[in-house]
Amino acid sequence: MPVPWLQIVQLVPSILDVSRELLRKSRSLPPPPVNPEDLNEASAARIARLEENERRQAELIGQMAEQIAQLTKAVTVLYRRAIWLGAATSVAIVMAVIGMVR
Repeated sequence: MPVPWLQIVQLVPSILDVSRELLRKSRSLPPPPVNPEDLNEASAARIARLEENERRQAELIGQMAEQIAQLTKAVTVLYRRAIWLGAATSVAIVMAVIGMVR
């Protein structure tokens, strides 16, 4: 199954924007007020661990989006180079055939 590079290239900016927004939101959320009467220490500690895990996941998603963007740029450059190589090869073949005919 061919990879839809055109769609990937078109979606990379939106993926980066969404991942940056997610990371920004996870960093800017103030900790919710904890009422000691409602939550015991174990629950508060677990909530803190879950929030930290969510923040790390947002950072990881941001890093992955950046890597996908870099990979997409590299693939686009390689695709262009392959097109130029194919054109140069075609010209070389035509010139070789003309040289052999004369």
